[in-house]
Amino acid sequence: MFRIGEFSKIAQVPASLLRYYDEIGLFTPIRSDGETGYRYYSVQQLAQLNRILALKDLGFSLDQVKHLMADAVSPEEIRGMLALKKAQIEQTLESEAVRLRAVESRLQLLERKGDFQDEDVVLKSLPAQYFLAQRHICHGLADGLATISEMSRLVPQRVPAKALGRFVCVIHSELFEDQEWDLEFGFVLNQALEITVPLSRGLPMTVCELPPVKTAVTAVRFGGPEKGPHAYGAIGTWAETHQYKFQGPGREVFIVPPKAGHESEMVVEIQFPVVAVPR
Repeated sequence: MFRIGEFSKIAQVPASLLRYYDEIGLFTPIRSDGETGYRYYSVQQLAQLNRILALKDLGFSLDQVKHLMADAVSPEEIRGMLALKKAQIEQTLESEAVRLRAVESRLQLLERKGDFQDEDVVLKSLPAQYFLAQRHICHGLADGLATISEMSRLVPQRVPAKALGRFVCVIHSELFEDQEWDLEFGFVLNQALEITVPLSRGLPMTVCELPPVKTAVTAVRFGGPEKGPHAYGAIGTWAETHQYKFQGPGREVFIVPPKAGHESEMVVEIQFPVVAVPR
């Protein structure tokens, strides 16, 4: 047996927490000396203590933990709950990492003081192209990335490599929203094909045409969506300075597509059809 100080080192738990758990009847020592008040613990109690700590980390209150321990929740049940909690924490960390990159991006924009150079923008014409695509309402960034991942996995299995062009997202939404985007995802085709590609969301990808664009103002985004304000800001600044207005849906052409965990390595050309404002 070990005195409380020794046991706290073995368990890596503060002695004050062990005293508190004893006071509320959640985790009691194997023996207490009535004369000295010393508490004694056994290593055989570590399993019980680890269950309590695991349940606490899962977000249960101490009263709830006490009831669960009384019901003798099994290690397998706790393991399952911990696995679920782990997945939730990982998702939260990923979301927070995206938010952090967005904050950093906004800080960079503030440092530039809105100063975009003309060389950030290129004017070009876009030819008509065959487009194997599906249009749907996209519910947030995760939904969009999942769609891109599924299409990038399925389409190369059905389309010869020589016929497959870049991945493109056509933005049909008139307003910027965080959760409800009217988007058309797909691959440009280098030749006419009669093909459909079924997707998990139900509607298949089908071949249509990306219409030609006489004049498009374009800028390249290096990095994930958090870098969007840089490229879109450059396009907007150029259009206003040179008296052009947007005409029709914008497009994002994925030069380096996203890969899970490496979204910051993306390279995307943003394209907006424009016409000169009459002077």
